[in-house]
Amino acid sequence: MKKLVTLLLVSLFASLAYAGLDPGTDSFGIYFDTAGNTNCTTAAPFQPVSAYLILMNPAGPTNGIECSVVMSGAPYVVLSTSCICPFEGCWFEGDDIWAVCAANFLVPANGAVVIVTWSIMLQAPEELLFHIGPSSIPSLPGGLPVVTGDGVLRRGAVASGDVNLPVAGINAAFCPVSENARSFGEVKSLFR
Repeated sequence: MKKLVTLLLVSLFASLAYAGLDPGTDSFGIYFDTAGNTNCTTAAPFQPVSAYLILMNPAGPTNGIECSVVMSGAPYVVLSTSCICPFEGCWFEGDDIWAVCAANFLVPANGAVVIVTWSIMLQAPEELLFHIGPSSIPSLPGGLPVVTGDGVLRRGAVASGDVNLPVAGINAAFCPVSENARSFGEVKSLFR
């Protein structure tokens, strides 16, 4: 019995590590690596930083997304934007970045689909926070990002658990989503 429990725990921890910081399904986050393991970083002014909008652990086939990304805080410049979505794509509307994707099926690598890649440069040594929310004209009510697959719409989630809370930060006073807070809390709740 102990071997079975140990094996179960090892496989559980392996699956959490596989999913980056956010083990939730259809969950959107901003990360500073393509595997979804780092959502906080530091940067000096005029030092380019790569940031990634990632859909973690798609719950099913995925060939479309809708969401908005808002960056607030330090003055910044977006040096470049690259979007995986060839048809609708990504665009700017003020400080908001809208991503609507209609593509062939998006295939996750280790549970993560990188949707948008940015190169961002801060212009002051201040905090820059990232929020993810619904698109400007959402396909589903509820104020959340949307994921589509095979014509079926699914409500997405955000890595912080709340669209009013930041999902990532550069020079942030606190890390919006920490590995210990998410993964350890998830593991503890399974054994209650």
